[in-house]
Amino acid sequence: MHRNLYMTTGEFAKLMGVTKETLFHYDEIGLFCPEVVTENGYRQYSVNQVEVMDTILMLRELGMPLKEIREFMRHRSAERILQVFAQREKQLDQQIKKLQQMKEWVAQKTRKIQAIQDLNTDEISIRNFPERYYLYASVSPNDEWEYYQKAGEIIFELEREGTQVDYDFAYVQHEENLSAGLYDLYDMAGLLLEEKLDKPHCLTLPAGKYLTAYHVGHWNTMSEAYERLRAYRQARNLRTDTIYLEHYVVDHLVVDSIEEFVTEISVRLV
Repeated sequence: MHRNLYMTTGEFAKLMGVTKETLFHYDEIGLFCPEVVTENGYRQYSVNQVEVMDTILMLRELGMPLKEIREFMRHRSAERILQVFAQREKQLDQQIKKLQQMKEWVAQKTRKIQAIQDLNTDEISIRNFPERYYLYASVSPNDEWEYYQKAGEIIFELEREGTQVDYDFAYVQHEENLSAGLYDLYDMAGLLLEEKLDKPHCLTLPAGKYLTAYHVGHWNTMSEAYERLRAYRQARNLRTDTIYLEHYVVDHLVVDSIEEFVTEISVRLV
């Protein structure tokens, strides 16, 4: 055996950028075996095996399971490798799409967090909002557990479909409840979206001018913000829609306690 043509397990592992344990494992499963095993049990790898190992590592990098690589290496052909490349190209396209969606999600979250840095939560203002969408499910009034359960089901359904969208947990409140002093009576659980989804329970919130106020703290003290909003509206003789939207602009992503949450309340001017 010509020493210059063979390498020890450690030498071959270093050359190929893998661990000795990887080579041992590949040998055990019959994927890649040393060309020579000496009488005293030492493994010897040939320089001629470098390209074979390089092919295995390339297929591994493409995400092919070891079992499939072993089968491919036993029956290599141009047709089979073209099939492998076609399948992997499709998978890569899917991964690229997902990464692009994740990048957009990060960008949207970044814009939202930057927008609240100088937010004056005591201020009531009239803001211009683009068309927005509310994906919802009906819930029993005053059932907080059912609200989170239904909202969770909506999120799970979007994830199951592979739909990557930015959303905020949102609540819809009605003028008739507020007029009766019922500030915590919610009958819809849902998500506020910036893009419309082709789903039956997707409410469109029209673009336009919205009377907007903010509430800092737990939702059970939301009445304070509504009273300020009502006083502002009456003092300026403003007419508004009957649907109010509540959603967190500061939540657990930014702060530790629900007492630090900031809820935006908006109602369209008519």
